[in-house]
Amino acid sequence: MKKQFIFLGLLSLVLLFTACAKPFVGKIKTNVAAENDIQFTPELRQLLQNIPKPKIVIRVANPSTNVTEADRFNTYMNEIEKMFVKSGYTVRDRALLENLMRSGNTDYRSIKDKIDTDLIIDILSLNFDGVNKARSFFNTKTRQRETFLTDKTYLECALITLDCRVTIVNRGQLGGMFTLRTSPCDMVVQQIVINATRELMAWPGRETRGMYPVLRYLVNAEPERRYFTQILAKQLINLLSSQ
Repeated sequence: MKKQFIFLGLLSLVLLFTACAKPFVGKIKTNVAAENDIQFTPELRQLLQNIPKPKIVIRVANPSTNVTEADRFNTYMNEIEKMFVKSGYTVRDRALLENLMRSGNTDYRSIKDKIDTDLIIDILSLNFDGVNKARSFFNTKTRQRETFLTDKTYLECALITLDCRVTIVNRGQLGGMFTLRTSPCDMVVQQIVINATRELMAWPGRETRGMYPVLRYLVNAEPERRYFTQILAKQLINLLSSQ
């Protein structure tokens, strides 16, 4: 009987603590761009110093054979080209390069003479399906950075990646290889409501509907994908402009 009273007493304390412990607001901001992989050759650095805004042509290195996918990817390439044009670059029509390659004129001297471009930027991949798991947050109550209770609790945020290769046309030489990254959680601080034990969370205003160990912020809508394509294009332009 005594053990039962002790157990009931402990249970009451736990229930009382749980009832009194209130959820709090946490903030998450990542920096996936800090993990960008940047490889420049000295020759490309020198060209960019001599010609701060070289003439470029964008090429899709591995075009899809699926018509729908090819059209969608072409839309993203248009966004990249627009960002270069807005930044004052001369952007050659990539269809001219494609036609030249189909005709068998694959040497770089022909490309230089017939298209008059300094650089070819090959888009090797543009991936919207990556994820970055944020396992720590800034506690607005304690003003400290904290981690969730276990690795099973995290905010899964979209990771968008652009892989590209730059070729110096008049040399026919590889000038650089870049892997650029961005994420919605890089762009804007994400606020979440976290329970007292740091194992469940919800978006602000939705905590009464239920709290979960995992929240997801993915990028699926086309307008969002075009927007983040522009962000990655800006990263590439800033990279080329900073040499």
